[in-house]
Amino acid sequence: MFEVIKVYRFCSNRWLVLFTAMLLILALTSCSRMFGGNENKQQSQNQQQQKKDPPSALTEMEKQTDSMIKQVQKVRDQRARMIRLQSSTSQEKKNEKQQTLPSINWQDFEKNIKSINELWNEYEPHAKKDGAPDMLISKFEEQLNKLTGSIMEQNENAVLLSANDLYQYYSQFLNLYSHKSPPEVKQIKYFLQQVLIYAEEGDWNKTPALLRNMENTWQTAKSRMEKPDKELNEKIDFAVHDFSQAVRQKNIYLSRLKGEILFKNIEKIK
Repeated sequence: MFEVIKVYRFCSNRWLVLFTAMLLILALTSCSRMFGGNENKQQSQNQQQQKKDPPSALTEMEKQTDSMIKQVQKVRDQRARMIRLQSSTSQEKKNEKQQTLPSINWQDFEKNIKSINELWNEYEPHAKKDGAPDMLISKFEEQLNKLTGSIMEQNENAVLLSANDLYQYYSQFLNLYSHKSPPEVKQIKYFLQQVLIYAEEGDWNKTPALLRNMENTWQTAKSRMEKPDKELNEKIDFAVHDFSQAVRQKNIYLSRLKGEILFKNIEKIK
């Protein structure tokens, strides 16, 4: 009888020891995960804080390319507006006052593209040192050469397309550095402009994929905002939806209008 009790006590103690050991292991594992997760989060925050500001050459290139796109689009919009007005007036009034249609100031554009090439020469060594992939550097330089050639040929359509194609790479470079406004905002502007370019050409079949990319990129941009402006973000949510709807309806005039509204709101992100 005593032997049975001893065996029972031995087994009970053994299971108690095993149970206690399992609890300790689970507790240690949980602590490790908790502190490890906090440590990873802290490391991510530290890495962002350690990133330096973007070089002035990079930010200046982005501004000049953006300005070039806006200038071309402004001339095209003014020209389209004048043509519509002229078509609605009588032939007598047309003969009385024949206005010259606006055109690109190619001398200014040649100065701008020279400046961008010089800025690229200044920034390229930094891009390599700061971690930009070789493929990104190569694609940017290739596109810059295309834009330069289009300006020298004074090909307005090619300039708009090449400038916008160049603009898409700035967000990738800017992601290498610290930032207040998510670099994805630049990518949204690229998608928006590219959709409008295809819409102007009547090439609507190329717009659905761009719209999806624009919508997804906007969601990413919102998630990366340090201090989101909720009111502005809601406006952009609706503006993105309205622009997409107009494009899907293949309505060029409505697409331009909704695109302009979206563009103005995107520009307000700081």
